[in-house]
Amino acid sequence: MISNGAGSRGWNERSLQVLSRDLLDSDPERGVVVLGLDGRAVYSNGAARSLLRDGTPRGRDPLLPGRVDQWLAAYAERMRAARHPPAVEVHYPDDAERRLRLGFEAFEVDGLPHVVLRVQSAVPWAEPTVRRLQARFGLTVREAQVAAGVARGLTNSEVAEKLGIVEKTVKNVLMSVYSKCTVRNRVELALRAFDAPLGAGAAGPHVSLRG
Repeated sequence: MISNGAGSRGWNERSLQVLSRDLLDSDPERGVVVLGLDGRAVYSNGAARSLLRDGTPRGRDPLLPGRVDQWLAAYAERMRAARHPPAVEVHYPDDAERRLRLGFEAFEVDGLPHVVLRVQSAVPWAEPTVRRLQARFGLTVREAQVAAGVARGLTNSEVAEKLGIVEKTVKNVLMSVYSKCTVRNRVELALRAFDAPLGAGAAGPHVSLRG
């Protein structure tokens, strides 16, 4: 399930267990790659290797297409400037030809900074379920429940009634959801949840990654 690269020397058994449990076993629907800030792959699962090897020119690591390597380098610079920058989503090779959806996220093992690259086909989710929203955006169960309800068009009061909580709690949770999903309002949240393009005017970290 896990492939070892040259950069894996020195990782202890506990570190490997953490990686396997938290990054691979918990996310079976997507490819997962763990990369050093030097652009080298430390670990990758089979899904990632299959999706990323598309015959295009490679970057610093043979696993990564050159375009993806550029995005990784930009994200690595963010990590050097801020220890835990927000996660980033992009479409490969671009927003017009959306073959893959890629997510970059800062991660540390034994105090060493790494990047987790999540890879999946850019096919819209059939339904923004709680489990999928949790996996995609790092939401808590409650946040994912609220996000799923709002994405399906429910009002705050309807979400509150469905979950058995007060409307004020829904509003508070929704603010956290907006931040984690990098959206500004209910419409953008629905688009993000169903994996639809946000549009040229939408804010989001993927915009600033593109050179």
